[in-house]
Amino acid sequence: MNTGTSRPLPAVVWDMGGIMYRYFTEVVADLAAARGWPLDGVPLGPTGTSPDAAYEAMTQGRIDEPTYFEIVTERLRDIGVEVDLREEIHWPDQTRPRTWEVIAAVAAARHPQALLTNDATAWLGHGWWNSWEPAGWFDELVDVATVGVRKPAPEPYLAAADALGLRPSDCLFIDDMVVNCRGAEVVGMASHHVDIREADASLERLARRLGLEQALVPR
Repeated sequence: MNTGTSRPLPAVVWDMGGIMYRYFTEVVADLAAARGWPLDGVPLGPTGTSPDAAYEAMTQGRIDEPTYFEIVTERLRDIGVEVDLREEIHWPDQTRPRTWEVIAAVAAARHPQALLTNDATAWLGHGWWNSWEPAGWFDELVDVATVGVRKPAPEPYLAAADALGLRPSDCLFIDDMVVNCRGAEVVGMASHHVDIREADASLERLARRLGLEQALVPR
């Protein structure tokens, strides 16, 4: 994956979960702090203090994200926490501001952009795209629920490029999972990995790569 500086690309294709919104384990950590859940020593992906082999397996493609979600849910049960995270998390409160700064900068620079998501339907319900408030930032929204297979299969990336009327090689794909970035590269898309453990820094590198760093609010 190339995360260095390069010429701006005609189109940007964004993942949603972990990129536009905080990763669900980040929210679990907040809930634990607020409610006194005993998470000490519980592996919690990029958020916890203990190594999480299951999270690393997911980012490398050895297990999928729904399986990892169930693993985390079971870990919570093991410490006596019964919670329906899909019902508990209110996603509009969990935006990642740095991402939206970059999205706004891409739009201001008149680069087309699309969203390509694996799991939004599972979290937000079928047809979420019809009422999703930020939809206006994007030229196209592609949910794999309408494609039939998940990233990193080739079809979702090709569907996003086709929806934009571009070749895959005209697109830069952004995701928090290494395996999905590799899937984009297989079809000829450039990729940019956002490491949730240093999300803002990863997004700032993306802005520099696109030549848009001046549009970001200094921090």
